[in-house]
Amino acid sequence: MLQLPLVVTVQVDLVLVLITSLAFLTRLSWLSYPNAVVFDEVYYGQFVSLYVKRIFFIDDSGPPLGHMILALGAYLGGFDGNFVWNRIGAEYPVGMNVWSLRLLPALCGALCVPLGYLLALELKFSHVSALGAALRLCLTVVSCFL
Repeated sequence: MLQLPLVVTVQVDLVLVLITSLAFLTRLSWLSYPNAVVFDEVYYGQFVSLYVKRIFFIDDSGPPLGHMILALGAYLGGFDGNFVWNRIGAEYPVGMNVWSLRLLPALCGALCVPLGYLLALELKFSHVSALGAALRLCLTVVSCFL
């Protein structure tokens, strides 16, 4: 039986909220830059094209679910699979939605920052050390643009 008054207590870790916000800001801000193929896109872009075109092939690079999820993001972004992923630095066509191709890896990278913070706290590090670890994870993406 429920007794009145019902009390709900909420605790918010402001540091966690701030570093998560900073992680999403740093990871999602420049997704469309550069408008050219970057390092890993040469590798997984070939698989994305094959999945989007629904061409049968054996994906022997590991579990195919990651490539399928990337292909789903590309498909939802309007990618038709007709792009040759042959070299780093190749310019994307004008109408190609690069943002949808890069969204999932950016989200996963952003979620690594609060995970690192919480992991450091779980390992009994101080809050300052956990914040330092999270900031180092967060600012690795910014160092790529410097």
